[in-house]
Amino acid sequence: MSIAAGKRRRDTLEIELVVVKPSVAKRTRADAPAAPADEPAAPDDAAGSGSGSRDGDELREPLIVDEAVAATAAVAQAAQQAVAAPGGLAAAAAAQKRARFLAKFPGMTPVQILDSILSKWRSKVYDHYKPPSVIAPTTPSGPHLHRFVCKSHPSIWIDRADYEDSTGNLVRHASRCDPKPTPENEAITAFANGTTYSPARMRYYLALWCARHHRPFLIVEDGELCAILRMLYGRVEIPSRVTVSRDIHMIMHHCKELVILLFAAYPGRIHICVDGWTLPNILAFLGITAHWHKDGKVRHIILDFVRLTSSHTGQYLAQKLIECLRAFGIHEKVLSVTCDNAENNTTMLREMHMLVPKFRGTCVRVRCFAHILNLVIKGILSQFGKGAAAAVNQGDEEGDDNNEEDVEAANEADNDREAADDAVIKSINDDDINIEVTPEDNALASSGITKILTLSRKVWNSPTIRAELSSLATASGLNSDVLVRSVKTRWNTVAEVLARARVMRPVLADLCDMVQFNKPRGVRLRPYILTDEEWTIIDQMHLLLDPFLFATKEISTSGRALVHQVIPYIDVLTRHVDTFAANEDLAPAVRAAARRGRLILDKYYGLTDGSIVYRIAMILHPGLKTQYFRDQDWPEEWITAAVELTRDEWTTYYKPAPVPVPAADAPAAHPNAPAVNASASRNGSGRRSAHHSWYPSTPALFASISGRNKAVLDELEAYLEAPPLSTVEDPLAYWDIVLKTSPSSPLATMAIDFLTAQATSTDSKRSFSSGRLTVSRLRHSLSDESVRTGTVLGSWCDYPEIVPEAQLVELIARRRGAHVAAPAAVPAAAVPAAAPEVIELD
Repeated sequence: MSIAAGKRRRDTLEIELVVVKPSVAKRTRADAPAAPADEPAAPDDAAGSGSGSRDGDELREPLIVDEAVAATAAVAQAAQQAVAAPGGLAAAAAAQKRARFLAKFPGMTPVQILDSILSKWRSKVYDHYKPPSVIAPTTPSGPHLHRFVCKSHPSIWIDRADYEDSTGNLVRHASRCDPKPTPENEAITAFANGTTYSPARMRYYLALWCARHHRPFLIVEDGELCAILRMLYGRVEIPSRVTVSRDIHMIMHHCKELVILLFAAYPGRIHICVDGWTLPNILAFLGITAHWHKDGKVRHIILDFVRLTSSHTGQYLAQKLIECLRAFGIHEKVLSVTCDNAENNTTMLREMHMLVPKFRGTCVRVRCFAHILNLVIKGILSQFGKGAAAAVNQGDEEGDDNNEEDVEAANEADNDREAADDAVIKSINDDDINIEVTPEDNALASSGITKILTLSRKVWNSPTIRAELSSLATASGLNSDVLVRSVKTRWNTVAEVLARARVMRPVLADLCDMVQFNKPRGVRLRPYILTDEEWTIIDQMHLLLDPFLFATKEISTSGRALVHQVIPYIDVLTRHVDTFAANEDLAPAVRAAARRGRLILDKYYGLTDGSIVYRIAMILHPGLKTQYFRDQDWPEEWITAAVELTRDEWTTYYKPAPVPVPAADAPAAHPNAPAVNASASRNGSGRRSAHHSWYPSTPALFASISGRNKAVLDELEAYLEAPPLSTVEDPLAYWDIVLKTSPSSPLATMAIDFLTAQATSTDSKRSFSSGRLTVSRLRHSLSDESVRTGTVLGSWCDYPEIVPEAQLVELIARRRGAHVAAPAAVPAAAVPAAAPEVIELD
């Protein structure tokens, strides 16, 4: 705009200002019009004290202006001030436009104004964004802003002045964010020219990729990966491996604060699982997982991976575990601890009670049921001597080509746990078996099991033998084409070996009799041909072990391994081994093996009495209650003890304090009751209403009539008296509905607290699998902190409330000092200082 044009524009504004806002006229008393004849003249003092004011001989009369004229005057005045302010005519035009906009909504707040104009927006581009919010101005005279947050990328938003209605910026971003489908030959060009790129988001995705999928940090410097990214966008910023490592640690630190806030807001109790593990790089860790309830399901995360640098004594483990729990603020919220049978865990729980008195120690211990099942199978196989055990844990003289599971099992093995298991098996007294087994019978059974276990490992470790077996199986029309092998220390895999061997039986003898597999200096398979008697033993042992394998798989499923299932599983397996032990048609060695399994089951069945968790959880299962114990022929005194245990827990920790009810007879005078003057009583002075009586239990005297207090007092008793609900299969879903319909139900809270206790430490072992993937054979130099951070963060990524993408992208953007383009049509001073640091490139 030229100087002359600018001057003319300013003169015009001044003229308009004069027109719309006339000055106050001054009129003398002589010029004033005479009053009508029918109206009396106002006295002088009234004229001087009225709405006008006297100034010498002149009278300044009030100016009456309607609302429309006042609004127009305000617009003109704002424009005049804007012209004189820095920024000149552009700022004046914006100020005048905003003044006209605000004049349409007199007396309304910015939020009310936004709600009023929302219904008038018809453009479909608004569907690309979340409902707008009002942002306060950054300067006293600045406009309020309407913030439009992108639904696809919540860290990107567009700010627009409240008086603007242009959708240009909104359309521009939406077209880049969701491009229209293009032909295949134009796809790359459209992607390269029209994408929205954020360096902070790129770093976020790379960090989570490495943490969640166990990728090495060095992968971001792979030439081919960098070439692919630059092909898609030429100016892409690819962080170094050091930056990725730092981003993972930064994200982990931020997310840990969110986990702490999540647990602080959680009203119930939390359960933890604990297990030890040694990495391939000889670093020892204590894996800790946390479990809690939400919406009828059990949530699981790896709480931490604690580095162990000292001997694994119970005192040391307790100290490290309590340090971890304190760091997350849940040391007084933990209800139960699930761990294996190692003796140092018993010491650990006692020491934890000493460190945190509110934690109840061994009486809330849950023994890992998956480990118990594994131990029972080990005890069953112990009937056949050291040969079968050696066949399970042996290596092979030809070397294992694919022994990842053996390596993982060896890393998970704990010397204290193995020693405790061996002690349990050695404690079995042969006199308690009560089944006569001759050395010949035992040797026959041992020979058959040892042969098939050894053969399966040899076949698995030899590609040549596996290929030949596959050919034989295909020719015979078998569904399977290879034998499976047992895994060290995982005794339940023996059942899988026996099951597959029975399927492959028609071709195994032919395989073992082949000339190429019986050379003097090579592998020799002929000694592993089984006789019919040995195959009979294999069939019977498979039938004996298969229910244990089924139970292990069922109980090891994350979210389904709950403590109320343990006793019913033990009852079923006990009846199963009793049936085998009593069947005289079976081989004596197999019957004796079943009897050994029964003795170990009895031992751990009895150990459940040392914990309050098992029985309370079962009683609070709506489909079980006490009826299950009666169906299993429990002695009545055992059932009574379980009910009393539940009542004690309810009364001590969950039952609300009842309102005291007075005795039926007349109460004695209250010791603090004021003396009542007889005359005052006669005169009525000092009389008090019953509602404000000094006797505190008077309202409670009538509570029984209305039944107000009955539900609180009798909630557990009413539950126990009601028959079990046979249709309830998922107790957590049942109590979740109760809790949502009656949020103040303390019994529902108690039930959820106990029913979410974990029956196994399977999730803790899964964290070790994640750790093993993080520390592969090529990453043995990885530091313990990087192992911990990558493994833990990888498990948190399943929960958006713990790893919020928008917050983390903004956090990375602030660290790298990115910028955000200011929205068009908004004065520079009105751009919020806290805008997200994301670069949007055309």
